[in-house]
Amino acid sequence: MNNCCADAKKNVLVVKLSSMGDVIHTFPVVRAIKKSDPDTQIVWVVSDIYKELVELSPYVDEVIIFRRKKLGKIWKQSVVSQIKDFIMELREREYDAVLDLQGLLRSALITYTARSKVKIGFSYAREGAPVFYNTKVAPIGENVHAIERYMSALSPFGITATSEVEYGLLIPDHDLEWAKTVTPAEPFIVINPNSRWQTKRWPAEKFGALALAFLRRTGLRSVIIGADDDKKRGAEVKAVAGSSAVDLTGSSGFARLAAVLKLSRGLVTNDSGPMHLAVALKTPVVALFGPTNPARTGPYGSLNRVVSLQEPCAPCYKRTCPQGRECMEPIKVSDVMTAWDNLQTLGAR
Repeated sequence: MNNCCADAKKNVLVVKLSSMGDVIHTFPVVRAIKKSDPDTQIVWVVSDIYKELVELSPYVDEVIIFRRKKLGKIWKQSVVSQIKDFIMELREREYDAVLDLQGLLRSALITYTARSKVKIGFSYAREGAPVFYNTKVAPIGENVHAIERYMSALSPFGITATSEVEYGLLIPDHDLEWAKTVTPAEPFIVINPNSRWQTKRWPAEKFGALALAFLRRTGLRSVIIGADDDKKRGAEVKAVAGSSAVDLTGSSGFARLAAVLKLSRGLVTNDSGPMHLAVALKTPVVALFGPTNPARTGPYGSLNRVVSLQEPCAPCYKRTCPQGRECMEPIKVSDVMTAWDNLQTLGAR
């Protein structure tokens, strides 16, 4: 494939609307583009709920907000006006290249609408999206991690992806100071018992038992994290963990979450967005997997361990189990503790 914009990439529009993990996987891409030419201006189109997350990257110069839920209600007059405003903001400048890393119809339409002669996307994108690209990135293999797939999209810019992946996130000082006031003064780990899919969740009571095991075996207390709608699970974990854990569920945004993860000794988590944020911050991770494939969406890099029983039906990628059984359920607390012990041999902090 020709390097379509290697010599003229002064303005680049990146389209990555969601989700949390996918946004985080995009950070190394924007860093690589910026590092190749510091004068490049990078504008990122992202869903409004992830604006704060994108702003953790010092390599992004401007954020354009896509309000998906509001813009989806096209029958409302006020929404028609908002769509016009979004398109006007999108088209107020011309870009040397538009890079669509979402690969869905809505992101491809945004890519098509933006003023640029170069529209880059994956040749294997879904929902007919490749029709809207004039520079297509070919697949690089089976069971390739999302990070490597995204980094392969650097080729049209004349940038060679390396094995060293850097995210380069910066956490505001005031968020780090907040985290110091709400987390244990002594070393601690973070527990994330949440995931959007029911099938990805290890039982809350087992996370609570894990917090007790960590305090007993390592002297580390636990900090429970989660969004507002995770408060019930956070309370269930805390009910078992007792004084061995601090429950911060629902008390932090992305910057504060990053601060808590940065201060911790490590994260134990289901397959989820915070797992990828911990990786980006070089925080050691023990990740529990069931219906999804860690080779494709697991914690990237060597500073992690994956716990999975590797059921014959996995990965099924189903939000509910058609066989009526949970593949996460049989994972034992001792399995997780063994994974943590193995992680310490790597010199994890």
